Amino acid sequence: MNGPWHGIGSRGHDAGPRPPRRRTRTPLFAVVAVAAIALAACSSGATSPAASNDAAPVATGAAATVVPTSAAPVVTASPAASAASPSVPAPASSGTADARWPLPAAAVLPQATTATLQSLIDGWVGTAGIPGVAAAVVTPDGSWAGAAGVDGSGTPIVADSAFALASITKTFVAAEVLSLAAAGKIDLDAPVTYYVDLPFDADGATVRQLATMTSGFPQFVPDETLQPLVAGDLQRTWTARDIVDASADQPRVGTLGETGRYNGLNYVVLGMVVEKVTGGSLASAIRRDLLSPAGLERIWTQPDEKPGQPQAVAVAPAIADVVDAESGYLPSLAAASTGRGGAGMAADAPSLARWGYLLYGGRVIDPTLVGTMTAGDLAADNGYGFGTMTAEIYGATVVGHAGDYMGYSSMLLVWPETRTAVAVLAPKQGVSVDGTLPGWVVSLYQALAVGPG
Repeated sequence: MNGPWHGIGSRGHDAGPRPPRRRTRTPLFAVVAVAAIALAACSSGATSPAASNDAAPVATGAAATVVPTSAAPVVTASPAASAASPSVPAPASSGTADARWPLPAAAVLPQATTATLQSLIDGWVGTAGIPGVAAAVVTPDGSWAGAAGVDGSGTPIVADSAFALASITKTFVAAEVLSLAAAGKIDLDAPVTYYVDLPFDADGATVRQLATMTSGFPQFVPDETLQPLVAGDLQRTWTARDIVDASADQPRVGTLGETGRYNGLNYVVLGMVVEKVTGGSLASAIRRDLLSPAGLERIWTQPDEKPGQPQAVAVAPAIADVVDAESGYLPSLAAASTGRGGAGMAADAPSLARWGYLLYGGRVIDPTLVGTMTAGDLAADNGYGFGTMTAEIYGATVVGHAGDYMGYSSMLLVWPETRTAVAVLAPKQGVSVDGTLPGWVVSLYQALAVGPG
């Protein structure tokens, strides 16, 4: 899990078990940008979608912080879920309601557009060893979801097939941490050891530094160590503490307080912080504070929540020893439980795309908190902000996250200027790293502008 591709290719959280080997890591949004340039070269006169009449909001401000007042954190319940209807999620008011994006229309995008999108994903089947894929688009004017091909078991993938999300999990954990900070439950600038004990010297790293990948923590336990342990007992439930303990003696990633270096161990620890201050599981906090208010019932936090059916089985043989298709977890109980706050969640493509739209549109957390998430450092690995990767493509800001872990690859990109979210999920590891999924996401976005033909 060394290098900038931890969440999308480096071991810790998204790289998943594979035979012991090292590969060159490429920053995610560098891959996205290269893919976009290649697509532009292949397209005839393609242009990025025109911005809507209402300019995308520029989120400003920072999350609230609360100075600790005692030697140990006060453990209190997290705020109750929003009383708003699930179909109309609304964060607590801060005078920025007008900055929120409009709810996406319930309508399906025009038939000619959806036919073009479906034709694209049909053409991806068999590419880069991927037998099937699911994808979705959410815009203010309507949505689309589609699927093509089969999963690792030969079962046809459908639009609402569940996949492991890998490091896209971090967007949920970051939003939960910011929500708790705004409610006075977490001080972002307090040392993380104020909340949880760690088996290594944290050097005073703060909650914010973990979230922005600037903690200098040890790297996530490497493939060659973790994979045999997972494969040896697929019924084991790994705890966050197990993962932290197994990572304690690993080399440090980056330097405390300096340019961000991607390391999924940060988010395993942040998940532990959420559990400490809420007094419950990470799954229950995310369900109560984020998913239920937003009406997102087909997103799950493994292993406390078992993904619903249908499920997309990961492609073997590279990760066959960590797959248990009968377990109800993706790809197995043991493998899924190693992800925790860094890579443990699962969802279908329509729900993931809607999450991206609602999150970055200020309808899950307050728009000012979204500003904290998306204030990325382009010099950091993957332009990392606060649980969000950022890039400039064709002069437009793109935000989101990607993942590659335990047999699954995922990509969620959001274009704030046009308020467009695109998600692509594949039951094969590594294709967020090699540029395949980034290129596909950009091609779907371009198709919305170019249209059929």
